[in-house]
Amino acid sequence: MVDLLLFLHVLSGIVALGSATFATSSRKGASFHRRVGAVFFWAMLGVGVTAIPVTFVRPNPFLFFIALFSFYMAFAGYRRGRKRHTDGPVDLVGAWLMVVFAMAMIGYGVVMIVSGDPLGWALVSFGGLGATFGVEDVVRSRRTDPHMEKVKVHVARMLGGTIATVTAVLVQQVTPLVESPLGQVALWLGPTIVLTPVIFIWNWRITVTKKYRLLPAREAREHKVG
Repeated sequence: MVDLLLFLHVLSGIVALGSATFATSSRKGASFHRRVGAVFFWAMLGVGVTAIPVTFVRPNPFLFFIALFSFYMAFAGYRRGRKRHTDGPVDLVGAWLMVVFAMAMIGYGVVMIVSGDPLGWALVSFGGLGATFGVEDVVRSRRTDPHMEKVKVHVARMLGGTIATVTAVLVQQVTPLVESPLGQVALWLGPTIVLTPVIFIWNWRITVTKKYRLLPAREAREHKVG
């Protein structure tokens, strides 16, 4: 059973990474973007559902927390990506749970660092992101944002889930090949360091240009917000 769950977990992760690549490179609002976005969400659900029981059989708190973080990012991003979405009780509860789990991630990450496990730095960074996004979502759930603001949240959460998924793959598959502790920390923090600025740049571009694309494209292919 554990081997089956691990197989499904890896398969879900591969599908999630593939769909994330297609989603970020396609035009927001297009039918193809919506379809691959849905695939990403369900793949991330698969990642979380399969990872959680495995971490209890083969204890791995890091992957347990990353699975929760990844699923919340996909959940929050997918819901905000729907044009007629309005935050409800489920969004508020989910945001508060993210805040609580983020505090636990930070706390456990500090314990790992103190005990000499450098992987704790990655957990602390994800806990900080989770707390920031969770608090932001709690605040947003109490008001009605224009569609452009929802798109910015959608982009940030979907990329946040992508960061976590890439990091989990690196931790599991690449870490054993890196002997230097400093190199391992750089490997674990790399996706966060590289993609977090992309979130801010993309949101800035949406605000300034009122367009969804991260990179400029021909006007005929652009999709204006609102």
